[in-house]
Amino acid sequence: MKEDTFEIKTPGVEVDAVMAGIRERIVERKRSGELGRYDLSSIRALELANPQSTETYLDYYLKNIWSSADVDLGDFPIERKKSLTGRPEVWLKKIIWKLLKFYTFRLFSQQKNFNARMAGIAVALNRKYQQRLDRLEAEVEELRRDRDQPAGV
Repeated sequence: MKEDTFEIKTPGVEVDAVMAGIRERIVERKRSGELGRYDLSSIRALELANPQSTETYLDYYLKNIWSSADVDLGDFPIERKKSLTGRPEVWLKKIIWKLLKFYTFRLFSQQKNFNARMAGIAVALNRKYQQRLDRLEAEVEELRRDRDQPAGV
């Protein structure tokens, strides 16, 4: 066994059967659309992958910054679980959410506004400095051409 892994040995537990049950439940939840409502793929924009270059890094994050800044302020559905406490639990959660929503909505909307402004600033700064860089590169190229031309031409 490797040093960075561990095993739990519990008599009577069929790991393969448990894993098969988990996989079946995931497929069932995907088919019903339950997992689609909680799509967190935009969080992938925050991954710190190993980019090939600074340009790749910047392009990737600038493309994803808008979707990451747009925080969904909508309510998540509170669904009943198949248990004895299902309905009272949902009822209690809905009451708590209605009480908290008044306090959290303002905070969340301010955060969403801040995210959008910061995303706009990052994109605008990138555009500004990219234009400046393009202009400087054109000037350098022009100076090189002038330098390389013979004096009497």
